[in-house]
Amino acid sequence: MFLSALICLLIAFGCNGSPTKRQDGQFTFFDLETPLSGPCDLVEGPDGALWGEAILVNHIFRIDTATGAVEEYPIPFTNPVTGANTSLDIFNDRTESSCAIRQGADGNLYASNGLRNQLVKISPTTKDITVLTPPPYNPLGDLQPFNDLYTAKDGIYLTQTSANLITFFKFADQSFKNYEIPTPASFPLGVYVASNGLVVVAELIGNKIVTLDGNTGELNEYPINEPLQSPAVVRAQTADGLVWYSLFTGNGLGSIDLKTGETKVYHTGEIGALCAENTIDKGGNIWLSFFDINALAEFDPQTKTFSLVNFPDSLSNEPLGLPPYVDVAVNYGPGDAIYFTDVSHNRVGRLALS
Repeated sequence: MFLSALICLLIAFGCNGSPTKRQDGQFTFFDLETPLSGPCDLVEGPDGALWGEAILVNHIFRIDTATGAVEEYPIPFTNPVTGANTSLDIFNDRTESSCAIRQGADGNLYASNGLRNQLVKISPTTKDITVLTPPPYNPLGDLQPFNDLYTAKDGIYLTQTSANLITFFKFADQSFKNYEIPTPASFPLGVYVASNGLVVVAELIGNKIVTLDGNTGELNEYPINEPLQSPAVVRAQTADGLVWYSLFTGNGLGSIDLKTGETKVYHTGEIGALCAENTIDKGGNIWLSFFDINALAEFDPQTKTFSLVNFPDSLSNEPLGLPPYVDVAVNYGPGDAIYFTDVSHNRVGRLALS
């Protein structure tokens, strides 16, 4: 719950913008329609639009980045035992803290259902939403609701943070299978499927990277080479095979060599930075978002150096960005652009790279 509380605290210093598509030089902003939605995670959909999940209203949203048109789709409350949808708007809107959405290899989009510890399936064509519950249902399985998910060819891997599980959802028969992480209370957060098929998961509290072979069920853990780094989100792999992850308290990026298990960390040098997500652009550079700094960090894996791109209208940036953007997401695409979230101003931003 710490990350959710942090977002709410930072939002208290911010304000809401009016609905508009506004351009500031390299930056374009798209405002969400529902007030205090809290756009939190982003992904390019199979339809070429930008899709996202809102943490403060439990909505899925879609942005046509060419026209600026925004559509929002509430996630229905689905009884985890019976599977029936129920109208509980008071609770459904504001209590789930959902913040993860990715493409599935089956052509659908998949998202987290936060504290409800469920998997959400979205059709990009019909916009139908199906909520799936991993058995056995554990209402305490995702109490740190910033879990994550990522597609393999035949299904979706997702994390259950407080349950200490990696869960696999199989497309063909819609079955679930759980894998328990060896380190107790490791709080698995980010998950990524590497080019060699290994599933790579960041242990936020365990300060390790764990890999899973989905064919054999074999799990291997690799400690981060520095203590108290809190590896968080895993969403980049460079041409040399290294897999990259954000460091929540470690103020930077980490990498793991899947052949040797060697881990390395690289720090931004920004004072008090709390890092959120990462993404990789077509040139192989890795981008990093911050909860508390009004900027994006670009990392060159060749030179191992960071450079910052500051957001517009920021009065200060260290030790805290003011007024705070509270940027959780960072995603490359649609187009040659980096997209990010501005939770406190209820909008999504685009940084054009070309």
